[in-house]
Amino acid sequence: MLAEIVVHADSTPAGIRRVALARALAQSHGARLVGVGEGVTSPEGLAEWRPVKGLRPLALHARYADLTIMGQTPFGAPDHVTDLLMNVGRPLLVVPLHGSFPVVGQRVLVAWNASREATRAVFDALALLKKASLVTVMTMDADVDEGRVAGADISLALARHGVAVEIVHSTLGDLDAGNALLSRASDCGADLLVMGAFGHSPLREKVLGGATRHILGHMTVPVLLSH
Repeated sequence: MLAEIVVHADSTPAGIRRVALARALAQSHGARLVGVGEGVTSPEGLAEWRPVKGLRPLALHARYADLTIMGQTPFGAPDHVTDLLMNVGRPLLVVPLHGSFPVVGQRVLVAWNASREATRAVFDALALLKKASLVTVMTMDADVDEGRVAGADISLALARHGVAVEIVHSTLGDLDAGNALLSRASDCGADLLVMGAFGHSPLREKVLGGATRHILGHMTVPVLLSH
């Protein structure tokens, strides 16, 4: 259940589209929508407006929300998306800078590798997955353990929650994981990608895995990430 959604709002065209997406999502889930951003003027359709300076204070509000929505980081700008992912401990829905997304969560692609991060992302996204018309669980170059089908266990777990789910197995070949995910998202008409954000923090330096970095830099659909 999504009870409260936080959205980072600004006056840019991408920011206006992001708030529209957040309003539609909040309405669909009966969630309270809180806007966080600079300025004293609240966008329409919010239950609450919390003025802040810059993106760093967003972490405080994100920590107590069921979902936080923010925009893709522009090229060359400070990477606040990664900072939030590594520090907040809550799911983050990142919206591409370009494109319009009137519907999010009808056709969902899940990147699955049975890791802790992927498991957390799936269950953080469960409220969205339960409303989807179809969820595709995608495995890539998965190892087969004594006859067990890769992705079958998580698909069964989702089905027990009433999720309409299918499994797709992919062999990467010449594609890297990030491009393979974006290609599959396009092929299946996905309007949402769910994946774990892989990374570690040696000497406080936040480092994401290659697939996550690629997706954050080249996303074509909104991406729900958990770490």
